[in-house]
Amino acid sequence: MVNSTQNRRHTRGEQVSDGNYPASRRAVLQTAGLAVGGTALGETVMTHTATAKSTFQTKTWQTEAVPETPIRELSFPGTHHAAMVTDEPDSPEYYDCQTRDVYTQLSDGIRFLDVRVESQDDGDGTVFYGHHADEAGQSLDETVFPEVAQYLSEVDDAGASELVLLKLSHFHDSRPFSDDAFEADDWEALSTLLTDTFGAYAFDLGAVSGTDSLLNATLSEFDGPKIAIFYRTLTEHDDPVSLPDFTAPWADWVASSYPDTATPGDVLANGVRNDHTETDRLGETQWIIRAPTDLYSGAQQTNAMLPLYEQVVSVAPELNPNLIRVDYYETSDIVPLCRRLSVAGLDGTSDTPISEGVYSVHSVETGNVIEITDGDTSDGASAAEADWTESDHQRFSIQPTDDGTYRLDAVHSGKVLDVENEGTDDAVDIIQWPWTGNANQRWYAVSVGDGRYAFINKHSGRVLDGEQPGANVHQWHWEGDPNQKWTLHSR
Repeated sequence: MVNSTQNRRHTRGEQVSDGNYPASRRAVLQTAGLAVGGTALGETVMTHTATAKSTFQTKTWQTEAVPETPIRELSFPGTHHAAMVTDEPDSPEYYDCQTRDVYTQLSDGIRFLDVRVESQDDGDGTVFYGHHADEAGQSLDETVFPEVAQYLSEVDDAGASELVLLKLSHFHDSRPFSDDAFEADDWEALSTLLTDTFGAYAFDLGAVSGTDSLLNATLSEFDGPKIAIFYRTLTEHDDPVSLPDFTAPWADWVASSYPDTATPGDVLANGVRNDHTETDRLGETQWIIRAPTDLYSGAQQTNAMLPLYEQVVSVAPELNPNLIRVDYYETSDIVPLCRRLSVAGLDGTSDTPISEGVYSVHSVETGNVIEITDGDTSDGASAAEADWTESDHQRFSIQPTDDGTYRLDAVHSGKVLDVENEGTDDAVDIIQWPWTGNANQRWYAVSVGDGRYAFINKHSGRVLDGEQPGANVHQWHWEGDPNQKWTLHSR
């Protein structure tokens, strides 16, 4: 692995050595094998120790688990801003999104790297760094790209055929008097760097006649490991003057759906509402958080919801999460999850875990049922918990819809459970409203064992959550608590 002293960070005219920070309290806990995140369906969120004790080899999991599966059916675990690495996750800056270097990311099973590219200096002295907002991250020349090459070489020596996807974007020239856009010498220097570093392992995207040439291929057809390199340009002046022929535009190969960052709330669990039905491109899911917030704790909150997303995909395979990128991946179960999705394939048929019928919906925590308060039939009437009285305003007709979700119609009013005002934040109330077909009225029913279900709102990604008798039922991020689990009784 490249020595950490080669990992330099430039911040607008000064050079600061990253060095080796003392181990953080959180890292010490992780080394001791203690969980620092929440729980996901009753299981501890993945830590470095948990990764090391995995029942499969993370470094070559694709070769061992899915060598004959077409690439279009694989799921690639990814890291958001892979080159923005901090050794101090207890107090991260808003621009840092990972705690482990790229070599470790790949060895831990990550197969999709998201890297923004910044150039510094010019001419023969041009060098490159990752960047996020106004901050530069790790050196691409000396750290990130050599670490990727080292990983590919080691996998090659092991006789494995892993596939790494590398996305380059947000090309930024940081030189004084620059208009921020890459110039000809930047593109030429980057082209040379990519060719010299990855030429032997690059999948030649430019030589294929269409996306099917890669998406229909299997890893067993490759002669060793491969890296597919894509670029995403944001403006017309961002268009590459020159890049290697083996690279290709991101949009030609991947269909992305990006979160609306104006939406209230820190957790952007966009995958729950990222419908992707195309077959000629891969589908990307961003499972990230929004700054400003405590990124590390926010990432744990977001990542703890991933197992629920796995269950959503099992009943709605059209979501097709080929690429899932996360912040602080070590707080998640992202690699085992994507391995399971890859083994299952993404072209299965939808399952219907709940039979259509009339039910009362009971909280596992309290045993109380969801009702429309006071039997109100008006639009906007609140849903709350109450004792079972056998009333029609406590009965719901649960019906599957056309996208793997369910609608829950109050029997007394014919109106459905609805997240008020299409809210996406925690604590937004659940009300009744006439059926419009909008995503805030659609719920994924996810089995969490022992005849219990979690209901995930398609619009917000949050779950149906109750508190106590008389209190309104609302939505909340998944924590796995009994007040977020429900049993159904046929009525």
